[in-house]
Amino acid sequence: MSSETKNAPGFRVTAAVALIALSGAWCAGNVGPVVSELADEFDLSLAIVGALAGTLFFGANVIGLLFAAQLGERIGLVRGLRLACGLVFLGNLIFALTPVFAGLVIGRILPGLGFALTTTVGVVWARDVGGIRLLGVFGASIQLGIAFALLTGSLLADAGVDWRVGFMISAALGAAAFATIPPDATSTPLPERRSTGFLRLAFRHARVYRLSLLFLSIYGVPMILGAWLIEYLSGDGDVSKTLAGLASFLLFGLSAAARDYGARLAGSGLGHTVLCGTLGLAAVGLAAIAIDPVVAVAFAGAILLATGFGIPYATALTEAQDLYPEEPAEPLALMTLVALLLPIAIIPVVGHAISRDSGDVAFAILAGFLALAALANLRRTGIPLTEPLPGTGPER
Repeated sequence: MSSETKNAPGFRVTAAVALIALSGAWCAGNVGPVVSELADEFDLSLAIVGALAGTLFFGANVIGLLFAAQLGERIGLVRGLRLACGLVFLGNLIFALTPVFAGLVIGRILPGLGFALTTTVGVVWARDVGGIRLLGVFGASIQLGIAFALLTGSLLADAGVDWRVGFMISAALGAAAFATIPPDATSTPLPERRSTGFLRLAFRHARVYRLSLLFLSIYGVPMILGAWLIEYLSGDGDVSKTLAGLASFLLFGLSAAARDYGARLAGSGLGHTVLCGTLGLAAVGLAAIAIDPVVAVAFAGAILLATGFGIPYATALTEAQDLYPEEPAEPLALMTLVALLLPIAIIPVVGHAISRDSGDVAFAILAGFLALAALANLRRTGIPLTEPLPGTGPER
């Protein structure tokens, strides 16, 4: 029986999948609401806090992604997931309790490594134990983890609660995910990875670079906004942290629904140009927030951003796999790694811009990038790299 036709998984397995995804993704959003508090307590610039929030976390994520599949092969999926939960728990506990900057560094690297395991080994285990149904639970929980982290942190900050409490909650979620994994959980062993010729082909085709712009937009830009949207709205826009957190929650929560709706639209036969062109809505929403960061614009912009990031999601995944049908996981892995490079590099830069009262400029530049990515992907990219684009001949 295939993983697509398995019987419905039990409640505990479903809860484990949801908590594993949610607790890992929570770490991507738990610094954003408290950047000012961290800067004040540890005497840091916003650029350094941005490096903590994004560069260290996503950098560790990239490193982890390079080895996660091999580790899953060696120790098994279930042990890999327990390790991921343990890293999330330990990292956030260290972050919450440390009195020194070095502890903050360790407290971001460990969850970053854990999240890499979550997003590789976790996906495989979810499909293995529950088929496509649990893949949907897993994907939605990733988005909701970021959304709830931003909202919870904002509510706590507005209520004057010490920022360390939020990271104790993050640690508790990792522990809860660990405890929810059934003690007798098993999984199908991962097949050994094999090297193919995808990378040699990828570097020679322009459509790979065009698709990478789409992945940078729908994966990377939301991570930048997760780190800085609350700080920008509550500082430059004079929006309360609670309302800024609600706008951020709306962005990530609604994008989870938009991903599902986008998949349905793609399945109904809606044209590629329309599906990827909706990324332009995100560009409009972010530009509006850059120009006038007030409450009404923040919420309207969040809706446009969620729609623009979510609708092209399923199409982007399909396009990536279609680039190399012989081994579709390889282009997906490459695009995911590329997408992480943007927040690693740009999150500290945006933090520096906000500290210099230039957050509007930084957000406007990101809006321009989204518009460029939308235009670059109006034509299909998901054509096998061994074939030329229709009517163009081989790419140079």
